[in-house]
Amino acid sequence: MESFKLNLERKIESREKSNFSDLIIYTTTLYKSDEMSAMREKLALSFFKKIEKLNIKCVVVDGGSNVVFLENLQQISNLKIISDNSQSMGGSRRLALDEALKTAEAKYFLWVEPEKDDLISEESLSRLIDDLRNNNTDVVVAKREALESMPKLQAWLEDRANKRAMETAGVTVSEAKEVWDLWFGPKMFNREAAKYFMASKSSLDKWDTIIKPVIEAFQDGKKIANIVVDYKYDITQKSSEENSDNIKRKRLTQYVNILAELGDNYWKDKI
Repeated sequence: MESFKLNLERKIESREKSNFSDLIIYTTTLYKSDEMSAMREKLALSFFKKIEKLNIKCVVVDGGSNVVFLENLQQISNLKIISDNSQSMGGSRRLALDEALKTAEAKYFLWVEPEKDDLISEESLSRLIDDLRNNNTDVVVAKREALESMPKLQAWLEDRANKRAMETAGVTVSEAKEVWDLWFGPKMFNREAAKYFMASKSSLDKWDTIIKPVIEAFQDGKKIANIVVDYKYDITQKSSEENSDNIKRKRLTQYVNILAELGDNYWKDKI
């Protein structure tokens, strides 16, 4: 009886580990030795350990993190680590995706920031990938349900930014069926849609590289799905960011610059 139970547990574990064999995650890291980096790199290491537990392959482009973080990162399996501090933010993301595309068995690709460790669960990833596997969509936009878990300014800005971005791009809510949570980083897509994320370049070439490709794919007739995930902002990160004027300025800069890059003339020359 004990042997049967052990074999059953092994079969279940094996099935779980192979559940995402068609998925590869790509991301970037850059953690210096300051207090904010120390907090964020803890979330990142949790993120990579969760990926390892689910046996998902992942490509990481690191832009010059501290030695201790890199040593810890190298202890985690399933990671392809590329050190390159010469790229722009957008360039490092394209470099990571380009490497991910070389993985022959990968059919689906997920961009996600490594601080979003709460997203890495079997349930949330299954929600995101199901429509892709069933050929119901080409790009999946992860949608946050618990906006109240976020820093207040960020939640306020991003709720408005999602609507404004779609209006600026000429995508009506009725046409898209709902407001996409574009400002939330995670995007999952198939190989056909990967070309939009590889080709997306701009004068900004930062955060817009995960927003513009979704709009461009939709304008080309690709299907977009907005999938709710069970994600909550880390409480320590929230507290740290709500008390940081630098982070607040960063959020405002993101809001202004991305909308300007999408063609919102009102925001040109505002900062």
